[in-house]
Amino acid sequence: MEKDQPPAMAMPAPPYPGPPLAYQPQPVVQPPVHAVGTYQYSPQQPQIVQPANSVVVVQQLPTDVPGQMMCPHCKKSVMTTTQHKNGMLTWVICGVLGVFLCWPCCWIPFCVESCKDVEHSCSSCHNVIHIYKRM
Repeated sequence: MEKDQPPAMAMPAPPYPGPPLAYQPQPVVQPPVHAVGTYQYSPQQPQIVQPANSVVVVQQLPTDVPGQMMCPHCKKSVMTTTQHKNGMLTWVICGVLGVFLCWPCCWIPFCVESCKDVEHSCSSCHNVIHIYKRM
């Protein structure tokens, strides 16, 4: 390397070439605005209509314990009463025990409440509100 040449860092960067010589900017064309009644809208923009003062209530369905619910029959907010009923899981466990020659133990799922479905009833009008099925 020769000592008389400046280092590469001292050289300025080449100028940006810019747009091509025959470049003509295109004018921006706005879509036509249509008037329907007193409302104006553009066909390319989606219209979102939100109702004013809307309240969304999310009600979680109870599982195997009594829960606070709105009864659809009497329209009251009540604490449900529960009753355990034999369901699909109870019979499947009984069948599995019978297939594996444990037939003396087939009656056990009918005595265990955690194997049964839960029926939720209104404590006011006594109509069935919800049935929690384990299977």
